[in-house]
This record gives sequence, C-alpha cells and structure tokens, in this order.
Amino acid sequence: MTARPPGSAAAARSPRGGARDVPDPLPDYTPRDALHGRRALVIGGLAGGGPGRTVAAALAKEGAAVAVADTTRLAGQAPGARPVPRQLASDDPVLLTAGLVSALGAWSLPIHCDPASESDGRTAVAYTALEFGALDLLVVCGTTAVGDDTGSHRTGGLGAAVAPGAAPHLHQGSELGSVLRTVRAARPFLSEGAVAVLLGERGAGSPRARAALRSFAGSLGERRVRVNCLAPRSADTEAAVAAAVAELAAEDGRSGEVVGVAQVPRPH
Repeated sequence: MTARPPGSAAAARSPRGGARDVPDPLPDYTPRDALHGRRALVIGGLAGGGPGRTVAAALAKEGAAVAVADTTRLAGQAPGARPVPRQLASDDPVLLTAGLVSALGAWSLPIHCDPASESDGRTAVAYTALEFGALDLLVVCGTTAVGDDTGSHRTGGLGAAVAPGAAPHLHQGSELGSVLRTVRAARPFLSEGAVAVLLGERGAGSPRARAALRSFAGSLGERRVRVNCLAPRSADTEAAVAAAVAELAAEDGRSGEVVGVAQVPRPH
C-alpha cells in the first residue's frame, strides 16, 4: 500500500499499470525541496473534485511523503477509514492520486475515508502516523466557506456532525470548528513543530471563526504546532493554491491566521 519509487515522471499510471495516465497537474512547478523528509496527510478534495490532487502533487514535489484520504469508488467498502490495496485500483481518484505521488518520487499511502466524518479523520491520521512513523503536516480540503455558521451547504470536509461545545465560539456545523476538533484529536500523532492547514472554500473567515482559530493555535504553542487557514479567491488558480499550501507548511512563524493565497508569497 506504499511506494518509494526511484526517480520522477511527468505522469503516473494507475497502480495496475493500466492504460490510463494521470497527468502532472503542476508541470511548471519549480520545487525548492522545502518539505524534504516531512510526512503529510491530505484529507478531502479528491472524490468530488477539488484541489486535493494538486496539493498532494505540490507536497510530493517539495520532498514530502504524502498520504491521501477521501471516499474511494471501490466496491464493498465497509464504514470506517482504512488504507486500500493498490491492486484494486481502476479510475478511483484516491488511488490515482497516490499513484501520481509515487510517480513524482515520493512515498505514498491511499486511504479510504469519509471526509465528512470526524472519526474517519482521526483514523486516517493514525494510519498515516503508523505507516510514516509520525505526521508533520495535516492538510484538510474543506468545502464550505470559512466561518460559515449555518452548516447549510456541505458536500465534504470534516465533522459534519460533532458534539457541540468541543470547539469554543464555533457553531456545531462550522467547517472550521470541525477541523479544529479533528486537529485536536490528531495531536497525539503530530510531531513537535507540525503544521495543520485548512484549505477553505473561497471566502474570508468571520471574526468569530478567526478568534477561535487564534485561540486554538495558542493552545498548541507549547508543542510548536502551527494551525492556519488558507482561503482562496475565485481568481486563484489551483496551482497557486497548491503552492501556497506548500509554503504555509514550509514557513516558520505564523499561526492562528486566515490568509489569502496572495498573502503567502513564494520565495524565488
């Protein structure tokens, strides 16, 4: 279920070696090896479309081992998160992304999970830490606007139904609140100095959500775990978003912030 291929490639074949190629979504990306030796998990943004594949490719190009987790299309999957064997692959987006990560020269791990389930998120974190030895970077691809307290539109993201009060100052259905609860549950598996990035839907965070994010980030300060939210705008390309995620993971400093893609400059 893992691979450490020697070299890199512009496209990855399906794990069966079938005819379908997975094109590199970042052909013009120039890596800096900024995440060499880091171990990452990308949750969501794969099964229903979204930035998950592009983000995973950017992290792999920067030298990270990358686990990818989302709902697979494989038949007979029981509830709950678990790694999936590569030989079962067809056109499944999770397995195709894992194949892409491998073809780019990085260690990969495909995981079946429901990205709207907080318990599945915790389990995916545990499997990643078990396989990679620890977890240095957690990226959650959300699908509702950051700070959206209505919970009325949700097609993915973590924790659609969670216990109220687990994250102070946030509504039970808040996307950001759900992710903060997942990060809190993941703390035992996060290495010192780890980074968590919520990739929110296009839009800015509400003052209430921003305050909760700052408060939560402060509670992780003693372990030097940083938590930030990236909120793209409609004009931001997937390549720019992926580069911003990789830079947020690599930089040392900011935590507890909701930032736009343009606020995360990429060093030349």
